[in-house]
Amino acid sequence: MANALEALSVKALAAGYGRIPVLHGIDLAVGEGEIVGILGHNGMGKSTLLKAVMGFLPATGGSISLAGNDITRLPPHERARLGLGYVPQGRGIFPQLSVRDNLRLAWRDDGEAGEDEALAGVLRDFPRIERLLDRPGGSLSGGEQQLLALARCLVADPWLVLLDEPTEGIQPSIIEEIEETLARLRAERGLTILLVEQNFDFISALSDRVLVLERGAIKAEIDAQALADPRQVEAFLGFGAARRTRPGSAPAGTVDAPRQPTAAAARVFDAPLRHAVPAPALPRVPGGPRAPGGPRAPALSIPKPVPARDPAKAQAMTVKRPSLDQMRAMRDTLGFSMADDELARYLAVMEPYLQGYDRLSAALDFLPQVNYPRAPGFRPDPADNPLNAWYYKTEIRGAPTGPLAGKRIVVKDTVCVAGVPMMNGSAVMEGYVPEIDATIVTRMLDAGAIIVGKSTCENLCLSGGSHTSATGPVHNPYKHGYMAGGSSSGSAVLVATGEVDMAIAGDQGGSIRIPSSNCGTYGMKPTHGLVPYSGVMGVEQTIDHVGPVTANVADNALLLEVLAGEDGLDPRQYKPSVERYTDAVGRGCRGLRIGVLAEGFARPESEPDVDLKVRAAADAFKGLGAEVEEISVPEHLAAPDYWTAITVEGLQDFMMHGNGAGTNYRGLFLPSMVDHFATWRGRADELSASLKVCMFLGEYFQTRYRGRFYGKAQNLMRRLAMRYDAVFAKYDLVLMPTLPMKAQPIPPADAPLDLYVQRAFEMVGNTAPFNASGYPAMNVPCGMSEGLPVGMMLVARNYGESTIYRAASAFESLGDWRAM
Repeated sequence: MANALEALSVKALAAGYGRIPVLHGIDLAVGEGEIVGILGHNGMGKSTLLKAVMGFLPATGGSISLAGNDITRLPPHERARLGLGYVPQGRGIFPQLSVRDNLRLAWRDDGEAGEDEALAGVLRDFPRIERLLDRPGGSLSGGEQQLLALARCLVADPWLVLLDEPTEGIQPSIIEEIEETLARLRAERGLTILLVEQNFDFISALSDRVLVLERGAIKAEIDAQALADPRQVEAFLGFGAARRTRPGSAPAGTVDAPRQPTAAAARVFDAPLRHAVPAPALPRVPGGPRAPGGPRAPALSIPKPVPARDPAKAQAMTVKRPSLDQMRAMRDTLGFSMADDELARYLAVMEPYLQGYDRLSAALDFLPQVNYPRAPGFRPDPADNPLNAWYYKTEIRGAPTGPLAGKRIVVKDTVCVAGVPMMNGSAVMEGYVPEIDATIVTRMLDAGAIIVGKSTCENLCLSGGSHTSATGPVHNPYKHGYMAGGSSSGSAVLVATGEVDMAIAGDQGGSIRIPSSNCGTYGMKPTHGLVPYSGVMGVEQTIDHVGPVTANVADNALLLEVLAGEDGLDPRQYKPSVERYTDAVGRGCRGLRIGVLAEGFARPESEPDVDLKVRAAADAFKGLGAEVEEISVPEHLAAPDYWTAITVEGLQDFMMHGNGAGTNYRGLFLPSMVDHFATWRGRADELSASLKVCMFLGEYFQTRYRGRFYGKAQNLMRRLAMRYDAVFAKYDLVLMPTLPMKAQPIPPADAPLDLYVQRAFEMVGNTAPFNASGYPAMNVPCGMSEGLPVGMMLVARNYGESTIYRAASAFESLGDWRAM
């Protein structure tokens, strides 16, 4: 008879999938009221172990005992009757059933608590899901689904729970809630837990001790003293890619550069397994199990290091191997005809190449260095953020001198700033903290700038309105309740209100120029590839642009001077031509030839007062000595159709299926961002309606029409670029309204779908053509109407930014645009 205090005893356990062995002689014990963690990379056998303990996989060797009862051959439902609970990886909820029905399915009549009483009890432990009872399980966020999975498990009142990767794809606030709930349940009920995880913060905070699983065997046990030093454990494990969910894991105010593990740690990691150390049963603690923060279990030993062997031979299996079911699924997707035995042979042939991935996984990444110290900053209170333009505030000081010395700059929340949270307007990205600075951030800091925060942007940048961000709408600085414009909404607002000197914005269909027009700022979309996009979250590489937003022309030219030029990391760049743009400011525009594009006016969506203001601005150039004539490019009206196909199919392929990175190019990749954004598949309902429309269109035309319309749109856009080139052979600039309309009202929270989506894309007719063609284009404020700004757009040939600055500076010299 096993020790009565031993909750779970696993001895010499072997298990696997069919003829593929995974577990090799597992020995472990869990004491009553104890939380034991199992830490390991993907593919080490963590999930297999829990499935074998629960009975979903048969044991091919060894034994499993629960409270002294041999359960090795019992089916899963009999193990559940003995008090064993299981929360699988991926949560395993029923998406079509309501939350209430998901919980009801877990209740069983044991002659004690009734169904209503059991549900009421679990809702007291998980108050967040009480308000969700009537919602379908599939409509919940990833974190809410995980809470539901935990609650459903506890409805049956198990006394020992198996948890499989409960933090995977979950935002940090929910992770902390899960941690607090489990610690409280252990303290109040004596709940015993066997937990497998890759999230070191989570597992070390909860566990009395941690077992290290490698290649299907227990490699070591880590005691409380070692758990208190995360860096020591990470070095020991080689866990450079371990999930971390607390920015405070590193010393406050610092951003750690990648560190090589110590030589001793590397030897331990490469050490062969001698034997597994069974965990002794814990002595009973008077008054119940350890409360959170109380004393931990006695220290356990880590095997002594042995001399390092050949790294190519000693490398741990860090990449999870495909299961037979996964091979079958890939076979069906790829259209192969193979029986299971043939699939097994292919899997065997793949093994040497998978080992190459093991080595790749263990190698340190090669990412840009972070040069300036900083603290992560904070989310401002709503009272200090009345227009909702700030996402995060911080203060990162760059070099003491330089052309931007003392300039306070905010960056759009698509731009990586190391150590500062980045959300990109989406709940899916909430909690992500980049470990690098984007190239343009480094350039600004090197030039003496002060980065003062991140500005609110639209949900994954898919809106020209300012109503789709997960943090709420951004309001126009001139008329509350009206659009600030998107997707770089906060950047333009913070410049317009004077809270910052300069801002960085991004532009895929007008997202620098649209908010600049709505808010009365100078916004330059540079020539495609002039400014490196490295370290900025993109949408589609052929339309991605990043550039400056400022309150005057001189500042805009100055900031572009700092930003422009190759960085060797961005495939969008192709030998850009860089100039000293500040030299163009103040030169006047006498002799410039300006073509006023007829197709930019009197569009179906145009407002007459906007057309009048922009035509008056065009006439003003005549008085400044420019030659101004009306021109026509009829195909300009078709350009939004080309842009639509390029955008929706390109974003679906690159951003959604490619997890924001894609393939087929050389450049800077940020695996942490890829991993975080990939969780959208479990949280797709949280994406904005404007993005969902684009995804439906992109998926349909990519799958049904095989991408032919994307290619045709790129071809026709190339022909339109030739039409624009013919114009630029005669004219220096092309002029038109930036937007055919003024800022529109922000739709209400319960707006119908058609209005919500209309407000996202109705204004892009003049801006989008120059994303798809790549020409530089700038918004120049040129008047007010009905209390709202009106913008004029100046477009030049590729790398003609200096010509735009000449004309914009000359127009600016006429006086305050608000009085025009």
